[in-house]
Amino acid sequence: MRVVTCACCVLVSIALATPATAQSTTEDGIRAMVGGDYAAAARILKPLADVTARPDPVAQFFLAILYETGQGVRADMLRACGLFVASSEQPHPFAEQSGAIAAGLRAQFGDGRFCVPDKWQGGPPQSFTLGPGHRVVFADTSITVTHGDKEERMMHMLPPGAAVLPIQHTPLTVTKPVAARRDFFQWFYWMPDRPLNPTSWTLNWMLSEVAGEVWIGLAGEESLFVVKGSTRPELDDVSKFIRLQVNANGEAEFTTVGATSPRTDVIPWQGGR
Repeated sequence: MRVVTCACCVLVSIALATPATAQSTTEDGIRAMVGGDYAAAARILKPLADVTARPDPVAQFFLAILYETGQGVRADMLRACGLFVASSEQPHPFAEQSGAIAAGLRAQFGDGRFCVPDKWQGGPPQSFTLGPGHRVVFADTSITVTHGDKEERMMHMLPPGAAVLPIQHTPLTVTKPVAARRDFFQWFYWMPDRPLNPTSWTLNWMLSEVAGEVWIGLAGEESLFVVKGSTRPELDDVSKFIRLQVNANGEAEFTTVGATSPRTDVIPWQGGR
């Protein structure tokens, strides 16, 4: 059963949709949907559905409807399915409908590996607010960048066995080629030499940037540091291995301090993308 058919039924129960503490905000999003202003509905529901501390399952349900139908957002069946699954895991008036719709979508896909709620390393997604209406959300299988009414969602798969450290956000204010703030994100992850009974761990690094709603991969290093031992090493200070800074010319650059072959490179300007 398509979600759009279900939506016609559930919208008549708006008064039941949210608890009193969040009713006005979530209800505003639902009323925008009823009035046909789907873009406004998405703007209202997204932060409620994606907030890491306590996501609103009703906002997740109605946002999923928007993604399933492509109203106000770019159609994204996997995103819709993950939201329905997440919504079904909490008690609310539409939990049963959420579970049933998610099951139907999973059956359509034939492979439910990506039809899962957004999680990061077993916990809530890791998110960063870059400015008003500008947000990045990291999950195990996706990266979502929201910039005003625009949104880009990129699916990814972490390397098998990777032990990923918390994402590092480094904003730099540059003066060349133009004066601007640039938002860089660093991924550090340990890779064991073998999945079972490892004898060593290798530290890897990836550098990316967000420009508007676009996620851009920039650079990486596959062997920053190797540690012998069966237990995954601890790492408290990533600046021992990578430094991001503004150089004397006002450009952004990185230096691989701890790499086998240290190097310093200017990071190309991405503002036009």
